[in-house]
Amino acid sequence: MVRTNFDARKSVFVRRLVEEGAHGKVDFDIYDFLLTFNKSLSDYYTTSSCSGRIALAVAPRLSYSKGSGLFKFIVKWHRPVTYSEVVNALNGIEGGDIWLLVRAPIMHFVARDLHGALTILRMAREAGFKHSGIYSVTRDGVVVEVQGEDRFEVPIVINGKLITPTDELKRLIDIANETLMFGKFRLAHL
Repeated sequence: MVRTNFDARKSVFVRRLVEEGAHGKVDFDIYDFLLTFNKSLSDYYTTSSCSGRIALAVAPRLSYSKGSGLFKFIVKWHRPVTYSEVVNALNGIEGGDIWLLVRAPIMHFVARDLHGALTILRMAREAGFKHSGIYSVTRDGVVVEVQGEDRFEVPIVINGKLITPTDELKRLIDIANETLMFGKFRLAHL
């Protein structure tokens, strides 16, 4: 068998996945899927992935802040969270605006050729990953970004002051957890 640059890159990424998995650096709820996918299909591999997350971040405005260096994560969870966890993460944070965020799962698949990439893209869209597409095409493969549409973002602290009463904050956390789980549910359909 002739080894191509695709095969060499796949080998590097699979080795990295195994190493990072051993150190707990891969989201626990998709690690087995990623390992099986990468080891069982010769014409595909994954490069990066996130199974979805809930986060708290400091930022004056989300759309502006990330590119300007004004956005900073306080904490990230790749699972549902409790009211106590959110409140504990907020303790000691002074000033600024804090957002409760949910981001959908995102994964990058590399296919050996365009036909394989289109197959992944079709499967992703059928599973509900509507914000997916071909990211790049090179001689080394075709990268498909698979991303869900499940997203939630709401300010909970403005100018250092919590703006939501306890009951409302608990409801926002419930909505964040539901949004996260909708995205994770879609992963099971890939």
